[in-house]
Amino acid sequence: MHQGNERARRGEPVEPTLVDLFCGAGGLSLGFAMAGFRLIRAPDHYPAAVKTYRRNLGDHVTCAEITEDTELPPATVIAGGPPCQGFSSAGMRRAGDHRNSLVTCFAQLIVRHKPLAFVFENVEGFLTAEDGARVLDLLDPVIGAGYRVHLRKVNAANYGVPQHRKRVIVIGELGWDPSFPPPTHRAHGAPGADLVSGRLPLTPSLSDALRGLPEPSIGESDDPLDHSYTPLQGMDLKRAEALEPGQTMRYLPKEL
Repeated sequence: MHQGNERARRGEPVEPTLVDLFCGAGGLSLGFAMAGFRLIRAPDHYPAAVKTYRRNLGDHVTCAEITEDTELPPATVIAGGPPCQGFSSAGMRRAGDHRNSLVTCFAQLIVRHKPLAFVFENVEGFLTAEDGARVLDLLDPVIGAGYRVHLRKVNAANYGVPQHRKRVIVIGELGWDPSFPPPTHRAHGAPGADLVSGRLPLTPSLSDALRGLPEPSIGESDDPLDHSYTPLQGMDLKRAEALEPGQTMRYLPKEL
């Protein structure tokens, strides 16, 4: 067992460190870094994501396949969002998608490396995919290893993000009960989004978030900030023109 984790269990101060599995471009890592964690390892097998991560967050990222035998450095927290394509409502949701098994891989790595805590993130379809079998793939091993677990579906709009983005977050901790931060904003436009207290400020709109930015250029750009866009064409343009503000792909006519 890592000595730093043992010190933390005795109540001694320990530098918080993070291993970010399936790190992608680094969204989880960035949040943990902003919270004061030192990032020590971040594997992902997608070269473009690894290149983006390295540019923005550091050389601790590695381009590698993640398996149950992957060796990880000791860390106080292991976080990760295994590939969601097999669960996403925007995908085919194939039961046999091999990427679905990476949930089990994540759980086994938690059990083997025993961080003080873990954070798991995935799309809301994770809860119902394969009749909930993948939820048990995650929970059974970690609960058996002694983790206390809190699972919740959250909407990022209720935390000030100008987008309805619902995600399943699972927090597990050794020795104490995990909890979630309370919502900071109230939102509207999606089922359940307005159930948060009316005393909270409204979630900023997309126009609020973009206000003050310079006008973007059109087409490809060499600007590292990539403040450019490509106008919609063809079927994509028809889909956009068919939707009212706040609607999703489910509102499209069958032919689109």
